[in-house]
Amino acid sequence: MSGYSALARILKFVRNHAGMTQEQLAARLNVSSSLIAKFETSRLIPKPDTARRLDALFDSGNMFQELAAEARANFGQPVWVRPWLEHERNATMIRSFQPLIVPGLLQTEEYARAILTDGGNRVSDIESAVAARLARVAVLHRADTPCRLFAVLDETLLRRPIGGPEVMREQLQAIIKACAEPNVEVAVVPSSTGTYPGLNGPLVLGTVDGRTVAILDSPLGGQVVEDPDEIALLEELWEAIRGYALPRQASLDLIMEAAESWN
Repeated sequence: MSGYSALARILKFVRNHAGMTQEQLAARLNVSSSLIAKFETSRLIPKPDTARRLDALFDSGNMFQELAAEARANFGQPVWVRPWLEHERNATMIRSFQPLIVPGLLQTEEYARAILTDGGNRVSDIESAVAARLARVAVLHRADTPCRLFAVLDETLLRRPIGGPEVMREQLQAIIKACAEPNVEVAVVPSSTGTYPGLNGPLVLGTVDGRTVAILDSPLGGQVVEDPDEIALLEELWEAIRGYALPRQASLDLIMEAAESWN
């Protein structure tokens, strides 16, 4: 069951258990009854303030807030990728290789909007999908143990005009700013490299509860990998790709040069 339908079913159960109609709950929250109906049929996700008021009304701690946050993170995502999103939220380290686009955890709002609008994605509610993608970055800023991100990028994605020059300049500047954080490192494979293992496609590895999981993407869908033997092969592939990347400072210099080129 997805986080979205879980929220809908739990809200309906809690409301019925409290002996409330949708109209009565709407009146307590000062919203329309049609809005409650949409929450309970997975057509809308409660906004953070509404989720907080639901928790206060039903004395449910942070339950509705957490369910709503999970629902937003999963919004518009195919079923196969949802286990990965759960792994990502709990990861202590993520190693990402992207040859075509900036990794989701580093995307700016406008870059994400351009990808979701023009990238062949079948997304009906672009703004909700953008919000869901941006919400995922919270894993890098957890108060207790922020996730460590090590991203390897192919230089060609620094030059691809996604969203136009201004969007690209802001996106590359955002990557540079992210690299100032102690838990974020970005390396670039220069386009002069020619053939290397990364040309086979993107790869993301996550360290979760002391083990490694992975996700592989393709035009027909993707695959979450957890088998230890397959993970061992993917870790070897990751290390091979990483070996082609420039050192940290040289990579940052290249990203800065690319950002200035978008003026």
